[in-house]
Amino acid sequence: MTRQAVLLGAMLAVAVPASAQRRAGDTLYIGGQLGRTGPMDAQARQAMDGVGAVLKAAGLGFEHLVKCHVYLANMDDYAAMNAVYASYFADRVPARTTIQAAALPAGAGVQIACIAFADLTRISVVRPPPGSLPAPLGPYSPAVWAGDTLYLSGMGGQDPATKAVGESIETQVTQTLANITTTLKAAGLGLSDVVWAQAYATRLGEAPALEAALTEAASPPHGLVVVPRLPGPIRAELTFVASKGPASTVYAAVSPVTGGGVQVEAREAFGRLYRTLRQRGLGLRDVALMTVYLTDLADLPRVDAVFAETFPAEPPVRVTIQVQAQADERIRLAAIAVR
Repeated sequence: MTRQAVLLGAMLAVAVPASAQRRAGDTLYIGGQLGRTGPMDAQARQAMDGVGAVLKAAGLGFEHLVKCHVYLANMDDYAAMNAVYASYFADRVPARTTIQAAALPAGAGVQIACIAFADLTRISVVRPPPGSLPAPLGPYSPAVWAGDTLYLSGMGGQDPATKAVGESIETQVTQTLANITTTLKAAGLGLSDVVWAQAYATRLGEAPALEAALTEAASPPHGLVVVPRLPGPIRAELTFVASKGPASTVYAAVSPVTGGGVQVEAREAFGRLYRTLRQRGLGLRDVALMTVYLTDLADLPRVDAVFAETFPAEPPVRVTIQVQAQADERIRLAAIAVR
């Protein structure tokens, strides 16, 4: 397995000092690209052009994208973002997750991070039977194979038949998992093949119920954050990654740390990540993608300093967004590491 980190400098609108891309075998991780100025159509183009520049530097194109995460500062910009985003794809569109962050770095309106796969012959779209899933709200595929890894789009609790969304969070999660199970079945997989789940809730008080419902039903390794809004009327969204056979990629979430100031909390969080990876035979140098969830972006310069201490050479690519605090914590982490 070959690894390569690339720094493209000021050429790109990256959110923080980090690698613009990290390659592990055929998989390319692209850090968060920001839209900085103008209305949403201009900002979405800036972010997607940033993604394109990273792809070009790696000798790839938009056709190699298999999963993207779109973070909006305002969900009201969803349609405008979709229109620009769709224009970058001539045929197959990647799986995608879209959420509204509490805030984005540099006052950006959008941040887009993606995963690409170099071998086009091993990329394919999973298409469940017509009518078995809710109609997509944008240009994204239900799930995309990239080699032996299956990337699912973020899914919510809309009933495919009635288009209704349940009132209780438990009902929404049950339907969300049913939609995900439908997608996995179409790929020849099941919930036992899930290697990672990222959960998003829009109501702080519903986060524990979402955590409990997810753990009871599937119990994959997962992270959970609270954000202001999700697409449409849903209040919970799940993003899954599944694998066919033993996975070479390790996904980890770090539980919140409280007390001592944000730099103390950040050092402890990275320390916990290190210990988690060590238990799985990996180290910090194996981290390809890091997602940093802050409860106040004013803490970003101090967290950046700790990030630089932790990754003095070949840092991973990074996404940074502001989320709602679930307790007194100021930082949460999620990471993808590759053996």
